Amino acid sequence: MYNDILTHNIKLIDEKMIINDVKNEIINGTTYKVYYVTRKFEPVVCPECGSFVYRIKEYKTRSVKTFVNYDYPVIVKYKQRRLVCACGKTMNEYNSIVGKRNRVSNYLKREILKQCKYKHSFKTVAQELHVDTMTVINTFMENVNFDRKELDEVICVDEFSAKIDSDNPYACIIGSPVTKEIIDILPSRHKAYLERYLGRIPKKERLNVKIVNIDMWPAYKEVFSSYCWNCKIAVDPFHWISHATKQFHILRREVEDNTPNLKVKSLLRDNWKSFTKNESLLKENMFFSRILNSYITERGIVEYCINSDYRLEEAWQLIQKIYRFRDEFVYENARDELSEIIKELEKSKIEEMIDIAKTYRNWFDEICNSFITYGPYNKKTSNAFIEGKNRLVKEIKAFSCGFNNFDIYRARILYISANQKKEFKKNSKRIPNRKRVRKH
Repeated sequence: MYNDILTHNIKLIDEKMIINDVKNEIINGTTYKVYYVTRKFEPVVCPECGSFVYRIKEYKTRSVKTFVNYDYPVIVKYKQRRLVCACGKTMNEYNSIVGKRNRVSNYLKREILKQCKYKHSFKTVAQELHVDTMTVINTFMENVNFDRKELDEVICVDEFSAKIDSDNPYACIIGSPVTKEIIDILPSRHKAYLERYLGRIPKKERLNVKIVNIDMWPAYKEVFSSYCWNCKIAVDPFHWISHATKQFHILRREVEDNTPNLKVKSLLRDNWKSFTKNESLLKENMFFSRILNSYITERGIVEYCINSDYRLEEAWQLIQKIYRFRDEFVYENARDELSEIIKELEKSKIEEMIDIAKTYRNWFDEICNSFITYGPYNKKTSNAFIEGKNRLVKEIKAFSCGFNNFDIYRARILYISANQKKEFKKNSKRIPNRKRVRKH
């Protein structure tokens, strides 16, 4: 039964193959199922003179690694004919099992590419398919196209830690939130490199870009505004909110260090996440606090602490106003509201709030542009799509145990993240969860 399946598969690859013998052989400590095959003779057209070639010059036995999804890996020892034409031109007979100068079958190459789509390292794929790791890498790099995609009307730009080159620890990733695809991955986020990269893109394509979502890296703002003249630069809301919460935590730690109230000190330290939450997300359910020796809500802890210091209370109110600005306002009235927030931050005379005001003034237009909507659902611009891809990038680096070559790293990211049809369908029947049984 086993041999019949293998024979059938070899015939599917090339129906004119003739199986002469089957043996089990040990090669480099591994047991292989070895098939000795030849091919039914067919004349070949000479590429020089165009005549049919019938004369056989010699035979050459080629060892080709092929099927792997059985008890033993399979090697096909193919006795290939070498033909010679009357004009003196020599050539091999045609076959569909293996390409020229290859020792890996076309079937096994397709299996390598299939396995590289999943979240496995190259070494794991090589061990499963009984090939060398460099064979997997070379097959992967030679058979997949990783050209840059065209720039969309809305693009997202972000960086991630590559740490392959000491001069460029951060790589740049460009994606489209409309098509949900990565456009390209660059080895550096430096201004000079970005200018050279955008300079090579056709002018017509750059003029189609309408919105560019970035974080607060100044090079992105300068380069994209210089090369994409029709676009509006928008700062991702997460980053300008994050800057404000970081400054608030600096103030919170200062109050925590200087307050004489030990209860407030402990609450500020243990519940630090609650102080930069949106007011609407504070929990109202009661729980027992050992520090206060009473039942209290999360909101009650925040109010108890901010009432102990006027600077903390004023700063907290300003942070909540920034949250309301992000959630409730639209592009048409964003400029007026942001101007009022900046004035209130400056009037507070709190050093950390003044730092927020300076940053918001420097990025005033870009913060207002983050309220621009696009697409059929009028979705606000953000870098949420590309931040999700950053997580995938970190996963790829983790299960691959790092990369020494940026081109291979870039190729693996683009290949795994590419939108392709799923090869397997999920079972429609839901498997019931097993109940855990407590051991006595």
